[in-house]
Amino acid sequence: MHLRFPAACAALALGYSFAACKDSTTTPAASATGPRPSLATASDTGGGGGGPGNQSHFIANGNSGSVNWFVSGDSGSPSDSGGGGGGFVFGSLGVSRGGSTNSPQTFLSYFIEQCDPFVGCTFFGGNGLIPNGDLSGGGQQLRLATNTSGNPNFFTFGGPSGLITIDWRANGAFQQRSNGTFDVIFPGFRQHFSGVSTSSSANAAGSVVGVPVPPGSPGNIGTNQNVTIDISH
Repeated sequence: MHLRFPAACAALALGYSFAACKDSTTTPAASATGPRPSLATASDTGGGGGGPGNQSHFIANGNSGSVNWFVSGDSGSPSDSGGGGGGFVFGSLGVSRGGSTNSPQTFLSYFIEQCDPFVGCTFFGGNGLIPNGDLSGGGQQLRLATNTSGNPNFFTFGGPSGLITIDWRANGAFQQRSNGTFDVIFPGFRQHFSGVSTSSSANAAGSVVGVPVPPGSPGNIGTNQNVTIDISH
């Protein structure tokens, strides 16, 4: 069964829209349920990442898209292939235009947590620049289609690189304007955002390096104005 996890602040932050979450810190609700048996992470797996410390800095201006999703039970959790075992997957992804007028850039960041009730949790993600042509659309629809494998400007940590495809369609549920700062902190991973953005609610679906993003997952299509994005892990 698919469960749509609100995770309002996390979704807004990772979509580079953070109204109602100003000057705050959050972790996914799933992480607040108590200690787990273990926390397991794989080694870093290629791409560009800025060297030791794995710091990323980006100034976002222009179109952006975000999505977050939560899947429990036997849907989407590779560690729960038997069905009904209580595992879950939480994921967040954001993509944004930026750079200068003469040299535009596109920045992508994602984070995924996969948990097995017996073994523990695995955290992985990636961030960096992708080809500008891999993000298209704007307004009511947005499409991301990129392959991070072999991309020297993209850093992948704790998991594989590969194909990422997300389609957004605005749903008219709400619009918002945000102005402030926001921090998102996961084990070994931190994102800091500050600036001004506007966005509209959207439904999203697709796949992130083999992890399904269920149809109808909550997302945003927006526009940034000098939004600073700092990531460390």
